[in-house]
Parts: sequence; structure tokens; C-alpha cells
Amino acid sequence: MVEELRERMALLKERGVPWTIQRYAVLEYLYEHRTHPTAEEIYQGLRERLPAISRATVYNTLELFKRHGLVKEIMVEKERARYDYRVDEHMHFLCRRCGRIYDLEVPPSCPLLRERFVEGHRVEEFRPYVTGTCRDCLKEERDA
Repeated sequence: MVEELRERMALLKERGVPWTIQRYAVLEYLYEHRTHPTAEEIYQGLRERLPAISRATVYNTLELFKRHGLVKEIMVEKERARYDYRVDEHMHFLCRRCGRIYDLEVPPSCPLLRERFVEGHRVEEFRPYVTGTCRDCLKEERDA
């Protein structure tokens, strides 16, 4: 088992949340698929390995993980939540052509990351994203 997964499992155990095979499978899926999948994509990806898993279990597990800071929910598309294994502060890039979402690093000098309060407002989460055309799609355009 990967050390990162072991640490996140231990965090939940410390908080009194029992681990189940389904919970581990959802977390492992997110660890292995850094594509910012939707709950439906996670469900479809786990069905073959865990035929008895339900959509409700996947949704409930993701909500549990969000509450405990194990994953982040990102909203870069209208009405379509995606889930990110990375919980550190970073930005996302959504390619309008292929629909993929990429992680972008936020410079440590970003004022929103240095300050807890901005213009009198308490910053609790930093979730900016940008849209455009990804480098793979741009290369396809140039090659065509």
C-alpha cells in the first residue's frame, strides 16, 4: 500500500471513522486517476472490481472524504463536480476542446495564499481555475 494512502487511512481512523473496502477503493481510485474524475466516473471505474458498490456509496464516501479533508471537490464545469486527490492549494486548467482538467501550480508568492484575510474577508479556500486549449490539443491543431 502506498504511504500516502496509509496516512489518509490513519487520519480517518484517528477520527473514529471505520475503514471499509469501498472507502479504500474510492480513495485508491482517486490516487491512481489524477484526472479529476466525477463521482459517476469513479463509480463506473470501480464496478468491475466491486460489483456490489452503489452510486450512493461512492457519493457518500466522497462527501465523507471532503468533510475530513482527504479530497477536494472542484467545480470547473457548470453542475458537474469533480474530485481531486490533491488537497494542497493549486489551480486548475480546463481545456475547452478535449475537456481534460490539469493541475497548475500556484506560486507561493500569491497574496491569497500568504494572507488569511483579504479586504476584510476571511479566506477559507482558494479555488481559481482557468480555461483555454491544452498543449496536447494545440499540438494536434498545429500538426493538422
